[in-house]
Amino acid sequence: MKFVFSLCLLVTSQVLATTWAESTVPDPIAPDSTCSVMEPASYGSYIYHWPSKYDQVFWPLTDSNGIWFCKESGFIAFIGDFEGLSEEEVARISSYLKTAKPNTSDQLSRLEHLEKIYSLRDKDEIFKNKLKRVLAYLYEVEGKLDLANRYRSEILQQINKLLESPNLPEYQTLEYLYLSVNYELQLGNEERSSSRLIQLKSAIENINDAELKGYGDYLSALINELPGMRPGGKLMPE
Repeated sequence: MKFVFSLCLLVTSQVLATTWAESTVPDPIAPDSTCSVMEPASYGSYIYHWPSKYDQVFWPLTDSNGIWFCKESGFIAFIGDFEGLSEEEVARISSYLKTAKPNTSDQLSRLEHLEKIYSLRDKDEIFKNKLKRVLAYLYEVEGKLDLANRYRSEILQQINKLLESPNLPEYQTLEYLYLSVNYELQLGNEERSSSRLIQLKSAIENINDAELKGYGDYLSALINELPGMRPGGKLMPE
């Protein structure tokens, strides 16, 4: 990701479009079956400037095609996250899907099913944090603003704990500081947002990894949009 941000500040695309191509992948729960999915065919650095940037989640995860679903087994996951399941994970998910009748007729139902299946997988805290951010953004797109902001409140609590870790990678520290600035402001905690903003600016000024300089510049540009943000509602400047 950090390499991409260096590029995205230099490249301007004339066509702000993404395209998809049909594909098939093995079903992790039904070994002899395959699932029909969509794979990215073309996109540009402009995806990092779409509204999901305020949650620091990006296309293709923010697109309905970025959630892969297997009709036969009922398995669901983010694009590209169909591999590496342990036997225990497969057993838990298979057991659940034998009795559950997941409704995936609309996006809201798919999001609920996605979160349930991920609750049965062995994911670390950083992944769980991103999952909730994707859910928050997609619920916001669906007009469920209160639900989206409840997720952001939970995410913020987790971020505050993760930021206390002395071993948190520098990229993650920058990302989480930026998100805490946004989320505190969104939730009406202007003083805490201002405090995190001071920390973020200091972290950007003192980046150790040269490959993160582009990401630091990207976040600095986003900081300039903060005055337009208002508590509640959508997480984006007015």
